[in-house]
Amino acid sequence: MQGTDLSGEVVWVHGNAVRIPSGQLPRGSTPRAVLRLTGPVQPAWRKRLAAERLTVRFWCPPNGVCVQMPPRLGKDPAQLAALDFVAGGCDYSETMCQRFDEQRGQALPESALPRSLVDVVCFSRRDRQTVAQMLGARGIPVLQMSTTKLRVNYEGDLATLRDLPGVKLVDRPRIPTLLSAAELRVSIGAPPVVPNNWGLSGAGEVIAVADTGLDSGAVGSTMHPDFADRIRALVSLPMNPSWAGFAQPRSDDAADRASGHGTHVAGLALGSGAASGGLHGGIAPQSELVFLALEQQVDVAPQYRAQLPSGFYLAGRPLDLRELYRAGAAQGATLHNVSWGDATHGAYTDDCFETDLYLREDPRAVVVCAVGNDGADRDGNRQIDNGSLYAPACAKNTLAVGATEGPLRGLGSRATWGELDPSHLRWRAALDRNDPISGEPDRIAPVSSCGPTRDGRTKPDLCAPGINLPSTRSRGTTYRGWGLADPLPLYMYDGGTSMAAPVVTGALALIRQAWRGTRRKPSGAALKALALLACTPVKARSGGVATAFEAGFGKLDLTRALPPTLKARVGWKVSLRDGAAMHVDTGQARSVTVRLKVPSRLRVVLCWYDPPGERLVNDLDLSLLDANDNVLALGSAGVSPGPDRCNPVECIDKPGLASGVYTLRVSGFNVMNGPQRFALAWAVETTV
Repeated sequence: MQGTDLSGEVVWVHGNAVRIPSGQLPRGSTPRAVLRLTGPVQPAWRKRLAAERLTVRFWCPPNGVCVQMPPRLGKDPAQLAALDFVAGGCDYSETMCQRFDEQRGQALPESALPRSLVDVVCFSRRDRQTVAQMLGARGIPVLQMSTTKLRVNYEGDLATLRDLPGVKLVDRPRIPTLLSAAELRVSIGAPPVVPNNWGLSGAGEVIAVADTGLDSGAVGSTMHPDFADRIRALVSLPMNPSWAGFAQPRSDDAADRASGHGTHVAGLALGSGAASGGLHGGIAPQSELVFLALEQQVDVAPQYRAQLPSGFYLAGRPLDLRELYRAGAAQGATLHNVSWGDATHGAYTDDCFETDLYLREDPRAVVVCAVGNDGADRDGNRQIDNGSLYAPACAKNTLAVGATEGPLRGLGSRATWGELDPSHLRWRAALDRNDPISGEPDRIAPVSSCGPTRDGRTKPDLCAPGINLPSTRSRGTTYRGWGLADPLPLYMYDGGTSMAAPVVTGALALIRQAWRGTRRKPSGAALKALALLACTPVKARSGGVATAFEAGFGKLDLTRALPPTLKARVGWKVSLRDGAAMHVDTGQARSVTVRLKVPSRLRVVLCWYDPPGERLVNDLDLSLLDANDNVLALGSAGVSPGPDRCNPVECIDKPGLASGVYTLRVSGFNVMNGPQRFALAWAVETTV
């Protein structure tokens, strides 16, 4: 949260508070210990831990660390007192091997998957092998394995699994759902008009869409014309092996047979519009597509149908989400669209951890996620209720997208929000219930899920139009969305954050293409920084500006993210610092000089890919200084003034600066796992 106190006795272990009093030391009853350090983590401390053979397993913000104890310290952990930067410690016990403490009411809503399925996360690949052997010796079937995770069939006390040496976490798996508005008796659609006079088409970019399926499921003459000759790969992922004990696939190919969700999403990002004469083209119509089909129609065994009826599910989703992203990356994709998720109410799950870890492993990549369609206003104050985010959108490093209304009125669905909520459970205000679902693309859609995350981070990151949008329709389904669009039956209208996400994914392809034209290759963090830099305010339902938890930094305006060589916007000049040289450690700082020739507005965004974990691990600070080194502003994520101790993005927006010389400074306040690379984007706006 904002204002984290590093002098306190609490460290966070998998999102749970662990109190470690000063002077308390581990007992040595387990091979690992959690240590609380005396303050921000210094580079010399990390070197000392390594010299003492205290292997860091993971960091426990704000100033803790879980370490593997070497044999000599395991026998006599009191020797840790010789490390003057260690304030105290405790054994890494079985009770810490979980993300959500059920006894404290922190558990997630029940998953539809059988409770006998359990995920066991190990500290390392070597530990995974050892744990698998121990599970086998106990007669516990291992259904599937990834790099460090095992899925098992087990109906006993989870504490037994958490007690096994080498086990980091044990939790029950969850099933993702499409972020359509099916609960509103609709599903999740021509993308909003994006002015493009600069020759940008997404050419040279590759977008990976992991979703239900793509039209006919076969590349060739039977494929929708809007994807012709631009499908780099179309892969049907088989049903997850762990499903075999309770379900069997009835259909398992890349065709989009149920909702047409994947076809609609892909069309918004990069459909050519060929079948509509360009009318319903996507944002990046010359980008190439890598499509990973996840949906299967499955027959569920009778004894499980009460909680999981037979039907279509994203059963091809791999055990570890990194495998999904890697499959797209293997075909050249660095932009990944995820228009599905898990209703965790902003909680950090394995999906979040694996997504954050992947983005640390591949800094070129961006994972764009829909935040969910659980937005509600149950008290009728015309503000979306907090705390309805989906995972993995609520991970730290994703670009999480909420939905504004679409631009169309009188086409597609002509419903009001009230007609989509006949039970009056979602929206109570009469003005919203009587309001058409689209027509004001600068206003937040009440269906859009709202932040913050459970640890207080600002999500969504930004918004884009997502309601009542026309896009490609799968010819493998009878589903009509919110209505068919001409020419029939190749297009349909639909809406939700599932549709806002690919609008942003396509826009990122254009942004990266534009910066490649300047011989730059922006990292994923740089693309995210440019997108947030380019945001403009979103209107709240009641007027004024939507809150940061509703709309993030605002609505993406492509023209504000492009390099100055394109002269896309008069009086708005964008600059970018990115690359291996842009990094800091605890106590270090890097500065950039900005010269304003005339009075101007200065907008700055700092972005970095934080190490995985429930809370901020590496805490950087952004500040604006005048020529005399006086601090004029501190960066934050828009909820409260800086310094920000919660988010891996920070922004300064300072209008009315006089002409002169200014300094942008990025400093490492507490870099636990360093050094930390970052990207810095800024824009100078002058009045013409």
